[in-house]
Amino acid sequence: MPMTGQEQVLNGMPEKELAELRRELAEEKNRHLRTLADFDNYRRRVEREVREKSLEGKKALILDLLPVLDNLERAIGQLPDEGVARGLAMVYRQMLDLLGRHGLEVLESEGRPFNPEEHEGVGFIPDGHYPPGHVAREVSRGYRFSGEILRPARVLVARQPQAGETYGGTISGLL
Repeated sequence: MPMTGQEQVLNGMPEKELAELRRELAEEKNRHLRTLADFDNYRRRVEREVREKSLEGKKALILDLLPVLDNLERAIGQLPDEGVARGLAMVYRQMLDLLGRHGLEVLESEGRPFNPEEHEGVGFIPDGHYPPGHVAREVSRGYRFSGEILRPARVLVARQPQAGETYGGTISGLL
């Protein structure tokens, strides 16, 4: 079988020169692979930074909306017109659902053991429904976003009623 032009050139080349060309080729190949790896790392880093910035933006917006949710919740409880209260409750639930799709979670507190990571205790209240040290009532809701507590729930913690004291009495003994 006749030799190709490339094979003829390589056959006529001194071994030392051929070895040098092979070494240069290997270096270029390694440099190319490193560049590809560097680019892949860069792409992943940029994607991570974009995700983090997106989460930061969502978090900032949600933090700004929490007082609006609080006011809606308070308004629902104060309205004498049941139809208007139901309508506002629907808007409130829609907002919670929408924000939930973006990572907001409502902290469920009532009846659960007091947890200083999720709850801010604002007082004790005698309660016969929940054991002492459990959350008897929420003063304001707490929220979690993307695994992080955005705002702890402000709560009243159950304590054992004293003799003659009725359940659900007044707030006492600030924490």
